[in-house]
Amino acid sequence: MQKTIETTDIRKIRTRKFIIDAFFELLKKKSFETIRISDITTMAMINRATFYNHFTDKYELFEVVTKEIIMENVRNQLAETTNFCQNTLTNVFVALTNYHNELHALCSKSYEEMANINEMILRKEVERVLVESLTLKYTDKRPEEIQNVAAVFSWMLYGAAYEWKTNSRLAPEAYFAKTMGSIESILSE
Repeated sequence: MQKTIETTDIRKIRTRKFIIDAFFELLKKKSFETIRISDITTMAMINRATFYNHFTDKYELFEVVTKEIIMENVRNQLAETTNFCQNTLTNVFVALTNYHNELHALCSKSYEEMANINEMILRKEVERVLVESLTLKYTDKRPEEIQNVAAVFSWMLYGAAYEWKTNSRLAPEAYFAKTMGSIESILSE
């Protein structure tokens, strides 16, 4: 459980930022699994007790970093997806590819590991946005139907974005258009 910080205590805010910055620097040099709390505290120039005043462990630190920093960019891009239309899936896919690029830039040594850890968080956020978007457009559909479609789309989009990052040289939009064309071709036969 994340410890809450009082937003008016500038020292706590600054210390928290030092911890997060140190963590990012370490992710550029080491894999997530090899990073120790002592590595973070040494780089942030704090003691262990101070680290534990802010975070329970490195997993919570990573979850916070993911939700507050990396996911914030994805949320901002997805916030524009309020009404489901033909371009919605493309826009979500591009937001996910941006996430993968940003994650890779932040922690190239641990990209695969971090992408796997973040998969559920990111997929659930995409599903939530799609539920909202689909609900606005399809007011006559039952919530269960909307939820199921959003879940399938979120898995598909996350998987396609991961596949794009690891195996494609195409621009995200071109990759997605090609993939959707292949899906339509297969389903129409």
